[in-house]
Amino acid sequence: MSDLKYGFLSFLFIAAFPVLFYACCSGENCSEDTYGTTIVKQVDTIYKKVPKLQTGPYHVQIGAFVNKSNADAFASDARSKLNTQVSVTMTPEGVYRILIGEFKELDQAENMTKSAKSNGFTDAFVRDEYGPVIK
Repeated sequence: MSDLKYGFLSFLFIAAFPVLFYACCSGENCSEDTYGTTIVKQVDTIYKKVPKLQTGPYHVQIGAFVNKSNADAFASDARSKLNTQVSVTMTPEGVYRILIGEFKELDQAENMTKSAKSNGFTDAFVRDEYGPVIK
């Protein structure tokens, strides 16, 4: 029985250990100073599927952030560029939406969307409480 243990340990030391050592310590990328990579996944906006009985009020969404400080900085920049009411609202999912105005008429919101896009907010779109408004 001891011969079997000795034989197995010899195999591990002679055959397996050099392979593990070579695989772990060969190449330029192996070192004790390794850095991890953070992967950020883009997630589509989640919308409530509730039938619409009435329309409005409409808002123009120009951005959405998970980080509050980024959302506040973006909103501040938007206020200075657009010279209009810009608000930051948080969804139940923890996303901070940057919204412009509150419009009763869809045409007013569409005009503001064009203005926002011409001022560099190319992702601007009209939305209501249920999600994007598609005409």
